[in-house]
Amino acid sequence: MIPRRLRQTLAAFVAAGALAAAIPGSPPEVEYLRSFSAASGIESPLPHTGATVAAGRTTYAERCAACHGVRGRGDGPAAAGLHPPPADLLLHVSQHSDGELYYFIARGIPGTSMPAWRSVLSEQERWQLVHYLHALGEGRP
Repeated sequence: MIPRRLRQTLAAFVAAGALAAAIPGSPPEVEYLRSFSAASGIESPLPHTGATVAAGRTTYAERCAACHGVRGRGDGPAAAGLHPPPADLLLHVSQHSDGELYYFIARGIPGTSMPAWRSVLSEQERWQLVHYLHALGEGRP
């Protein structure tokens, strides 16, 4: 499940989204929503192959497992000190499109400890992670 605070934050973003287009010089939260909305319809440019998933698995082990855990349940060794706790990816991934997952990886998630990886991971590595997350969510890591 998405933590209650994050659900409330996203609901506020959605409510603000109707006004976002009319507000010049919007605060960062509104800009985040605009960009997130634009990303939601984007599909991965990479094919969903074993090699793509394997590359994503490697990146996940190096960059994500410390917080999200080996199986993606939000129970990694670094999770104990994070508030809200990391998302349980087995529940979370199926609720989002490729573009939304990519956006979360690239830009992070406001109000959480999810960092932005766009300056660390290449575009290809981020898309490979999206493919791995789908495989993980389907029980095929």
